[in-house]
Order: sequence, then C-alpha cells, then structure tokens
Amino acid sequence: MPAHESNDICAPGKYYFMFNLQFLTLVGLWRNDSWPKRWLFFYDIYETTLHILPMIYIVITSIGTYQQRNELTLFLANVDKNLVAVNFITKYIIFMMKRKQLSMLITEIIHSGDNITKKCVKLMSIHVIVVTIFSLSVVTAFCSQAIMNREMIVEAWLPFDTMKNLKQYLTAFQILATMFTPSVLRGIAMQGLICSIIMYLCEQLKELQRRIRSLKFSLENEVQMRNRFKDIIKKHVRLMKYSQTMKVIFNEYFFVQNLAITLELCLNAVMMTVVGLSQKKLLISFLAFLCVALLNAYIYSYLGNELIIQSENIAHAAYDTEWTSWPVDLQKDLLIVIRTAQKPLVISAGGMANMSMQTFAQALYNGYSIFAVLADAVD
Repeated sequence: MPAHESNDICAPGKYYFMFNLQFLTLVGLWRNDSWPKRWLFFYDIYETTLHILPMIYIVITSIGTYQQRNELTLFLANVDKNLVAVNFITKYIIFMMKRKQLSMLITEIIHSGDNITKKCVKLMSIHVIVVTIFSLSVVTAFCSQAIMNREMIVEAWLPFDTMKNLKQYLTAFQILATMFTPSVLRGIAMQGLICSIIMYLCEQLKELQRRIRSLKFSLENEVQMRNRFKDIIKKHVRLMKYSQTMKVIFNEYFFVQNLAITLELCLNAVMMTVVGLSQKKLLISFLAFLCVALLNAYIYSYLGNELIIQSENIAHAAYDTEWTSWPVDLQKDLLIVIRTAQKPLVISAGGMANMSMQTFAQALYNGYSIFAVLADAVD
C-alpha cells in the first residue's frame, strides 16, 4: 500500500454504520432485538407513536387545505407543505417494509472485514450533520417568522380556534411541530444510512481499482499474484451482490423520491406564476423548501452517479494492468472482469431510471414540462 494511503485507513467497517444506526434508533426506525424485553416493549410504543403522529398531521392539514380551497395562494402553499410530509411518510413506510432485508445487508457488510478510509467516515458524518442542520434551520426560520407575524405556517383543522388568543395559537403551533418534526428527522436519518451504503460501495470499488493496478506478474510471485487476483474477483462479485440487493430494497424508495421532486418543482413553478413578487415572504418560503428538496435529490443523484463511474472504472483499472505479460488463463479471467465491469452498478428508481446526474436533470425537466403543459392548458 502506498505511504500516502496507509494513514488514511480507518478501523474495520463495523464501526462505519454506528452513527447512522444510532440516529435511526433515536427516530424510531431501528429496533435492537438484543435489548431486554422490557426495553423492546417501550421502544415499540415509542416507534408506533412516531408512526401515528405524522399520519394525524396529514389528516388535519389535508382538512385545513380543503378549507382554504377558495384562497388560491394559501391552498397551494398548504399543498406544497403536505407534499413534503407525504414524501417523508411514504418513504419511511417503504423503509419499514424493507427494514429486515436492509438489516441483513448491513450485517453482511459489517462482517465482510472491509476497511473504510477516514476520509469516507468523515464525509459520511459531515453529510448527515450538514443536511440535518440545513433542513432544520430552514424549517425553524420560517416557523419563527410565522410566530412573529402570528400566522400559521400550515393551515390545519384543530378542535379549537387557533387564533382566538396567544395561548391557543402557541398550543396549535406546538401540536403541529410535534407531529411534523419526526417526519423530517426520519427522512434525514434514512438518507444518512442509504448514502453511507453507497459511499461504502464507491470506497471499496476505488480500493479494488488500486489493488488491480498493483498486480505484477513474475515467475517468482505467480502463486501469490494468482491468490491476490482471486481475492479481487471474489470481492468484486461480493460488491456486485451488495449493489443488486440495495437496488431491490430501495427501488420503490427512489421512485417516490424522483416523483416527489418532479411534483415539488412543478408546484413551485405554478406558485411563482400565481403569487409573483407581490407576496415576497410566501415566495421565499416556497423557494427555501424547494432548495431543501433539491439538495436531498442532488445528494442521491450525485452518489448514484459516482457509483456508476467507480464501477465502470474497474474495467479501466483492469486494462491498465501489465496484462500482456500474464499467462493466457489469467488474461481470460481479466477479460471476464473487464466485460462484467462494463455493465455498471446502479441504483434504480422504480425500474424506470437509474439514480444519476442525468436522472436529476431529467426530473427537473419533467417538472418544468408538466408546468408548461398546465400553463398552456389554462391559457
């Protein structure tokens, strides 16, 4: 291993997922079956409560949205915020349905013995922290502004008059915040774990490229070189298996993600057309929430694109070796590696598109196209 890389190796990968799994446990999405039965009982109650609260939020805000159907700007503003909540809830329902399969995948990765670089661990932690701070900052900023202006950030039905006095107004605000916040935190926690798996795959593919390029054949080290090449092939097959498993687990998850960002962009375009510059505060809130949604979609697309690039680079690394001096049987094995790597590892969104920067751009284009069609129909 080169000297500049030796200090970059972290502890075995079993510690890599610890931060994200603890975050998921905190938000009621990852129970530990090794806990005592009493702890599991209380955790199940906690988990169920966090399932129910966002559902109630959707119901009461949907009623509030319907009540504002005659006020176009308020109606669209509520639809936008409800769409965010529905996006989070739908994704964590899918996550819960696939949690057992995901747990098996993570367990297999943890026991694989793979090492993770310190840089990758740092990037993973920074990603979760930055996204959490940014998302909560946007939500907190507009909630604070709404409180100062004595406005509801989202219209909802409640069994009392929210504007009767300050006490009832703050009570309504606390109720809505308590119901909505778990969805945001769960969305961030899920994104952190999913991105950490993709980053792990990219990291291991880079490590495979280095190992392939370092292969040197000679009569003196033939046995050692064959064993190293065999280990490389085994690891490549294992990584392809992990990628395929992840593709199956998150197929519906990424479909919902792409659909949500398309609808979000379309709705924001409609809102900017309707509102214009006369209601700057409402327009800024729309753009801020849109930026959060675009950031999340961009992160998924960027990492999906990186996975495609690094898996294809295996073929380039194999071709860059001094294969002309290898025995014919090893050359044939190397050719199989090259041909296999030419079919990149991908993350599918509903089987209709692969997560990549091209898909991200296509989702933006689709959102604008839908808006343009609606605008033409209205005109």
